[in-house]
Amino acid sequence: MVGSALIVADVARDPTKRKQTYSRIMMAMSCFDCVTSFMFALSTWPIPAGSGSLWAAGTTGTCTLQGFFIQLSLAAPLYNLCLAVHYLLVIKYGWSDVRLAKAERRAHPVIVAVAIGIAVAGLPLEMFNNATIWCWIAPNERMDHPKHATMYRWVFYYAELWIIIVVVSAIMILVVADVTRTEKRSSAFSANSANKRKMSMAAMVKRQAFYYVSAFYITWTFPTTLRILQTVEVPVPYAIYLCAVIFTPLQGFFNYLIYMRPRFLRWRRKREAKRRRAALASPAGATPANDPEEDAHVDAEVALAEANRASEEKEEEQEEEKEEEKEEGSS
Repeated sequence: MVGSALIVADVARDPTKRKQTYSRIMMAMSCFDCVTSFMFALSTWPIPAGSGSLWAAGTTGTCTLQGFFIQLSLAAPLYNLCLAVHYLLVIKYGWSDVRLAKAERRAHPVIVAVAIGIAVAGLPLEMFNNATIWCWIAPNERMDHPKHATMYRWVFYYAELWIIIVVVSAIMILVVADVTRTEKRSSAFSANSANKRKMSMAAMVKRQAFYYVSAFYITWTFPTTLRILQTVEVPVPYAIYLCAVIFTPLQGFFNYLIYMRPRFLRWRRKREAKRRRAALASPAGATPANDPEEDAHVDAEVALAEANRASEEKEEEQEEEKEEEKEEGSS
């Protein structure tokens, strides 16, 4: 919850970041993750008192409320998918931030509508009940069909989650393959400094994307393993329960570490450069050569999107010049 809140605060207080597609996606994902992480943190408190769960002190209403907001955690995987698509469009297809912003305006309403719509659909089914470790989809006598609880878990959550995991994995394979192919092609032919810089940024973005996807996998491996074992009616080891409870709310923490990684690397490189200058006793005003990774503490995703925009503008200018030459020739 704290990690997600820090991402939201970092984007909200920086006018430049609020104009960037990547930052807005991270902010929206972190807003949902912050709320659902708070509900996870409440643990068994909202469970109706007298149910037998440890520290249960709630009512049916508080249990339904917690289950509703935990169901909203589906928005985080949906935004992970949105982030993966963002990487694909920036790296493989060279989209600029202007084009990304147009697509983003459609993505937010769809994600919010899907996440809230599925959560609201669960209310009339009365499926948000005591799930032992917190309130979520669980059988209860107040349901019309308590035996359908396991099916509800898959229909309302895990089916969508696994579709997202498969699609995100496929997108990452395309991104990695494209960057690898570009690097091999560029190493075989000479490239100017602008292209080299752009390739360097693409490689950085690829690494950052890989870390975000890894955090996504780590977060959801144990919960899905638990549900699969329950579905096939295999006794779930206590270690799986424990890891599921630990890792399910941790995606915001992992995302914050990855979000801050470029700044940490830049700070470390600056410190190392300062030490080298001191060791070589260079003039006080000397600075090392510019490194594409040190241009700014902003994320490489943003820099690459801006580079794509500059490339688009250059191509448009070249096309206009060609059209003018054709018109002059015809006249």
